[in-house]
Amino acid sequence: MSILLVLVLYLQASPAVARPSAVDDLQHCPAVPVEMNAARDWEDFEFSTDTPGSPMWYADQGCYRRAAEASREYLTRGPLLGVRESAISHLHMARYLAFAGDEAGAAQALAGARRSDQRTGAEIPLDWNAYVEGLYGFLVKDRGLLEARLARLQLSPNEGDHYNGRNLYWLSRCFERTYMDAQTAAECAVEPPPP
Repeated sequence: MSILLVLVLYLQASPAVARPSAVDDLQHCPAVPVEMNAARDWEDFEFSTDTPGSPMWYADQGCYRRAAEASREYLTRGPLLGVRESAISHLHMARYLAFAGDEAGAAQALAGARRSDQRTGAEIPLDWNAYVEGLYGFLVKDRGLLEARLARLQLSPNEGDHYNGRNLYWLSRCFERTYMDAQTAAECAVEPPPP
């Protein structure tokens, strides 16, 4: 299974595996180890839930602002990333900000998540930019954009697009709610009907 499919599955975890509630980062979440993180390999930094200081480690504790801070600092001080890696990191940073309740900041972070490159052979086929643009539509409350990108993903023959389409469907069902609610509330996080 490719790392991108694993990521998609992790980020689209079922409501039964509830995301932790956001906590007050300044009082309850450790500071970001900026220098240590900057020296880490991108895949270890981006996808580790076991090593303190990585974004997913913070997110697993409900420290979404710290997770976004770790991503931002890594993008700024860590190794220079390729288009694929940078896009993935920007998408994650945007989602962490949205989970923390900063949807305007999340929308800005998504500006770096679109990709101009072609997929590599190791990646699962998916319409990455449609997913990013659909998330953006939710964050800036552009229902037309969200629905158009959702329809595109639902018609795709690719499994990864169906996972991402499920996420956009949740956002569409609870369009007026917060990102956290739309991703975790039982009435939002339901399976979409067949296309």
